[in-house]
Amino acid sequence: MAAKIIAVFNQKGGCGKSMTSMQLGGAFGLRKLRTLVVDMDEQGTSSIWSAQATEEDPFPARVVSMAIQQESMVGEVKKFINDFDIILIDCPPAIKSRIPWAALNIADFGLIPVTPFMDNIWASKAACDLGLLAQQENPALELAFLVSMFRRGRLLDICLDHLKENQRIPILTSVISLRNAFPESQVYGASVHALGRKLPATLEVEALADELLKKLKVSVKGKKHG
Repeated sequence: MAAKIIAVFNQKGGCGKSMTSMQLGGAFGLRKLRTLVVDMDEQGTSSIWSAQATEEDPFPARVVSMAIQQESMVGEVKKFINDFDIILIDCPPAIKSRIPWAALNIADFGLIPVTPFMDNIWASKAACDLGLLAQQENPALELAFLVSMFRRGRLLDICLDHLKENQRIPILTSVISLRNAFPESQVYGASVHALGRKLPATLEVEALADELLKKLKVSVKGKKHG
C-alpha cells in the first residue's frame, strides 16, 4: 500500500513544525510503521536532530534532507511512496517558498502547528488560505490545526476562541504543550519516548499519533509504544 503523506506546514516560524514532525516520526517508527521524515528546511533541524543518535540506538524513523531540491522534491518523495507507510514532510517557514504548496498537492493530510500567541494566530491565516487553495487541486487533502508549544491559561482560551471563529479548518483534539522533555530529546537524537514511556510529553505525542492514524485510516503493525 502506498505511504500516507503528512505535510507539516505554517509560514510562521517557531510554531513547532520540526518538533512535531520528529516526535511523530519517532512515535510512528516505534509502532513498527515504516516512517520517513523529509527535511525541507534549509536550517536542517530534523536532519541534525537525527544525526545526534548513536548507531546502537538510531532514530526510529529515517530522516532525509531534500531542501536543496526545493519544490522539485515531489518527484523524489514519490519514489519512496511504496517503501514506507508514513511520510512526513517538514516544510520551511518561508512565506514565499513554493515547498508547502508542492507538499500539499501530494499530501493526504496538511497539519498546521500554531502556538497560542495572537501574532501566531493572525499569521496562521496565510497557512489556512494556502491549505484551502491546495484542496481545490488535491480534493483528498485533509487539513487541521494543531495547538502547539503552549501553557494553559487565559491566553490559550482567547487564542482558541479566535481559531474556532474560523470554521474552515478544524482543530485537533490532541495538543503539544511546552515541556522541557521536547527540546531535551533533541540532544539524544531521539523522540520523547526515549526519556520515559509515561512522561506527560510522551503521552501527548502518542495521543496525537493515535488521532492522525485514525484520520488516515492506518493500522498499526506492532504494539503501541508504552
